Amino acid sequence: MKKLLAIDLAPYEHSTRTRKIAQQAAEAGVDTVAITLSRVGRSGMTGSTRDERIDSVLSLKIKTRKPREGTSVATQIVNLAGTYAWPVGALLRKTLATPADTVLVGHISLGFIGLLHHRRYGSQVLLNGRERPGGVRTTGSLASLFSRIEPLVVRRLAASRWIRVVAVCESHATDFRSLGARTFVARNAPPASFRRPFAPPPSSNDHLIVGCLGTLYPGRGVETLIEAVGMARDSGIDVQLEMAGRASAEFMTQLEDAALSTGHRNAITFHGPWPSDEVPSFYQMVHVGTALYENVDAANDSLSNKIFECVVSGRPVIASDLSENRRFVQENEVGWLTDVTAGDLADLLRAIYEMRSNLPTLSRRVFERSATMTWENECRDTIAWIVQSKIENRDAKL
Repeated sequence: MKKLLAIDLAPYEHSTRTRKIAQQAAEAGVDTVAITLSRVGRSGMTGSTRDERIDSVLSLKIKTRKPREGTSVATQIVNLAGTYAWPVGALLRKTLATPADTVLVGHISLGFIGLLHHRRYGSQVLLNGRERPGGVRTTGSLASLFSRIEPLVVRRLAASRWIRVVAVCESHATDFRSLGARTFVARNAPPASFRRPFAPPPSSNDHLIVGCLGTLYPGRGVETLIEAVGMARDSGIDVQLEMAGRASAEFMTQLEDAALSTGHRNAITFHGPWPSDEVPSFYQMVHVGTALYENVDAANDSLSNKIFECVVSGRPVIASDLSENRRFVQENEVGWLTDVTAGDLADLLRAIYEMRSNLPTLSRRVFERSATMTWENECRDTIAWIVQSKIENRDAKL
């Protein structure tokens, strides 16, 4: 039986693409093991600390303490040396103790572990290209530090015929290929099991409910959306905002303050973290969803899974006017594009409010057009490569 070893910094439950590839491989008959940290990031991404089998995948966890919050260089150094050094070392040791035909590297910063595994076992390596190479520029983020050297790392690794990259969209794949990487494309569509029977939107005689779901952090347009909702309500229309997702304590305080400053705090609901298996139920309680990544970071132009989750749940999406979003929304006619400014968003909310009687028909059309948007369809070539893997030299040594 073929064996896949998936490694990632993010806890298995929250490592969206790593988890979906691992689960799909397991369903294809591949013996699959995942080794991840138990928590990562300043937004509080925390998973279970116990080893367990999840959807036919054996998930092994490395206990990781809570990183410090803040964006200073001192905080980055403390987190790198004091929070992540030991867990990543443990991840390396466990990986090198686990034979496998293929190693799925969930974050390219761990590519060196895949390289060492290949040298020991002759395995092939699949790098998960979560963003455009070198695209992360989030202030205070350790990921942004690695991102500065990522193109060099990819170019060095790409020369090996046993390495592949799986990118999130075609334009990112073009960038990876320009670095010499053999690249698959698997867009961030949800698995077929995500899809539920169509549910009409709530009755909308006199109000419009807008939804925002996902990890909340600067650059996702959430503060701008809150301001826009306040402006729309100031103009006399009843717009309500439902917001769910993890956020750092510092950023959550900023969002609460932003909601208060609108003068319409009672129209804005913060749900906190939302169960991943209940994402469709979130969208089914709103009229429209949002994916408002700002044009401040090249990594944001990545055709987010939030767009797919929204339309597959049967709701049109308000998306930021970035190139990948633009192509998807216009080709499939599943929503609206906007610049992420409070004024433009408020104008769009007013326009959608005026056409609210058409939302049931639009929602049905969006749901029908999303029928083929499944992870199984997107990931077919990648899974075939994993299934056909062949260890070159299982007895090789470092």
